Amino acid sequence: MQTLSPTSPQKNTAIIMGATGNLAFALGVVLKGLQKFNTALLRESDIVIYYQNMDENARTALEKIVPCRFIPYKFPDMSGMRHNVLRDYGEMTFVRYECFRYLKEYQYVLWLDADILIRGDISGMREQIPHGIGFRREYYDERVRVNFTADIPGFDMQAPHFNAGIMCISQALTQDKDALSDWCYQKTAEIAEHLVFPDQGVLLLMCQHFGLTIDTLDEKYNCEAQRNRFALTKAVVIHAIGHRKFWKYYYFDEWFTLYKEWVKETGIACQNNFPLLKKWGLEKYPLFQVAPNPQKYPVKFLTYLLRWLIRARV
Repeated sequence: MQTLSPTSPQKNTAIIMGATGNLAFALGVVLKGLQKFNTALLRESDIVIYYQNMDENARTALEKIVPCRFIPYKFPDMSGMRHNVLRDYGEMTFVRYECFRYLKEYQYVLWLDADILIRGDISGMREQIPHGIGFRREYYDERVRVNFTADIPGFDMQAPHFNAGIMCISQALTQDKDALSDWCYQKTAEIAEHLVFPDQGVLLLMCQHFGLTIDTLDEKYNCEAQRNRFALTKAVVIHAIGHRKFWKYYYFDEWFTLYKEWVKETGIACQNNFPLLKKWGLEKYPLFQVAPNPQKYPVKFLTYLLRWLIRARV
């Protein structure tokens, strides 16, 4: 699979993301967070975006925020993949397997999910991975087993569980970098029928297979949006995991402010396709472009509007 070399000698970090064209707005919000809070990190970093079905207009809009390099992503055929896995997560979730290849030329690689809000300096993650790979430990007493429908022979299913939505890796990993990426794809194909949280589970198995020690990233670098107010106040990165997104579920004022800026600058909006909002003629307004479905989630929709009203009056 194609990789890119650093654009200049001072670029020691690759920040890698991936998304389909319908999530260009989410990538725009992530890039705006990087632009606002990570000036020093961006001087040391190249941003690489893998994409599918993203037109030139969207790619150009993203690159106007900060310089980006784009690579089309072709997911290998996984004929045994359970239908709901690709339905719920899509092919782009497996882009993070490519991150290891970049360690051949970059000292550090950061993987960032598209469903995050960056509200501070994330460069400190690089100092938390002495063994070369770091994730945030899950809050609950979950184990690796939760990622699969059945035990995977030869692996410790009771090993601690980590969230792979934010990943930081470095050249402290001495293994062959292509071997790490290739193993992930091969194991995904081998156990495709058993995957629940697909790439996350395979990455944790990969760490076991190659004897990698996982360093624990501070919660502030990957704080779930559903966490309590105390945790969210300290968060540098807020992560809207699962189906609970900053669009169509939560109202987060900081995320919505950046989204409004994106729409104003680009005209590229989140498509909600909710009949009631279309009937009322509200889908043209940013607030309703990312609102919950009022027919399916009336309470969530009203809560969303209430939180917006409270913030608007502050």
